[in-house]
Amino acid sequence: GSPILSSLPRLDQVETEKKVMMLFFVIGLCVCVGESRYDFSQLRHYLDSTANFSGNLSLTVGDSDGILFEYHNVNMTPDVVLPLASGSKWPAVTALVACFAKNKIDYDTKMADILDWWTSEQNDTRSEVTLRHVLSMTTGMISDDDGDKASRAWNLCSLRGKKNFDECAQKMFLATSNGHVYTEPGVQFIYSSYGFQWAAAAAQVIDNATIGAILNTYVLSPAGMKPECDWANSDSLPLLGGGLSCSARKLDKFVHAMLTDKLIDTKTRLEMETIQTKPSMLGSATLFWGPYCFGNWLVCLNNMRFNRPMPTQCLRAKRHGHPGCFGYYNYVDRVRNIYFNMLPSYTCSPSNNFCDSPTGSSNCPQLYGTAQTVYHTINRYLDDIFDYTFSSDNQDDGIYTFDSRSVPSSQWATSL
Repeated sequence: GSPILSSLPRLDQVETEKKVMMLFFVIGLCVCVGESRYDFSQLRHYLDSTANFSGNLSLTVGDSDGILFEYHNVNMTPDVVLPLASGSKWPAVTALVACFAKNKIDYDTKMADILDWWTSEQNDTRSEVTLRHVLSMTTGMISDDDGDKASRAWNLCSLRGKKNFDECAQKMFLATSNGHVYTEPGVQFIYSSYGFQWAAAAAQVIDNATIGAILNTYVLSPAGMKPECDWANSDSLPLLGGGLSCSARKLDKFVHAMLTDKLIDTKTRLEMETIQTKPSMLGSATLFWGPYCFGNWLVCLNNMRFNRPMPTQCLRAKRHGHPGCFGYYNYVDRVRNIYFNMLPSYTCSPSNNFCDSPTGSSNCPQLYGTAQTVYHTINRYLDDIFDYTFSSDNQDDGIYTFDSRSVPSSQWATSL
């Protein structure tokens, strides 16, 4: 009489029991809290029906009170610890800005005023680099290109067994030279997973603590992410922009803490979410993701198609987050007061299409393949669930944030 059993083909008793167990394993691992307010049934049906396609997935959606919807399937559980790649940047920079805020450090402080090995020569453009430039990837000194001298210097320093973070950060600086940087500071946004090392070196001086202690004091411990979550080599040479491994359950704690200003006060959070880049500063590889803040993007859902919905929809949505190369996606939504946290575990191979995509980076295909498709589809369901619409795609809300460097949405509209 069971509708589940009646739908199964006639198998022997052992095979039948296995099939039933698998159905409950895939479909039953969904916890929906607060469904009296929101109906997640259609989203759950989508995830169940595409489990073979989008398996190995752990997802939470919540608001300031906590988790509203939780889902995981196939071989994934909320406690599986995975590397986050660039998903490390948001927690790392949160720790840095919390440190700077506690010590009342201005973001326009020059690096040369903090680090004694940073040049202060007036004819050297590097002397004008500030904390703001480092935190917003606009130093003009470093990139993620394979031939980047500063990034290579860090890798060589760490591979040679060095244990002094400041020494390796200095070697990164010395690998650049006046006249051989990419641009003057503040001219171009150049994405890098290594640039935050300089901000970390500054934080060590300011806080009189190791960077491992700073990451633990300002993020990992207060968010309740330990012991599962930590940076590789956290006691000596953590790579802030790419070295964090964590579980979906503990990442949920971080993203929820960012929504509720648990880790940093509201003033600091507003500074952290202020747009630091304008369209003229972005290259073809970074234009896709939109404007950058301090360690987080202004997130644009459903892909950033170059006619819409960017810019005005995304500016008004006020979503902030930072994806990672292995398919990790997250954001906080300041308008709806919700957060999104999706950690997949996909392996690329010719036998699946987890990493297939007509566009994107060959260096991190998971980010652009199945993970991106599922991410955008889930968020279309969430738009319906939370009844989220805009009155006009062409509405111009003017300045998005509170800083003079912020960009009017009309300028984004004409620049894309």
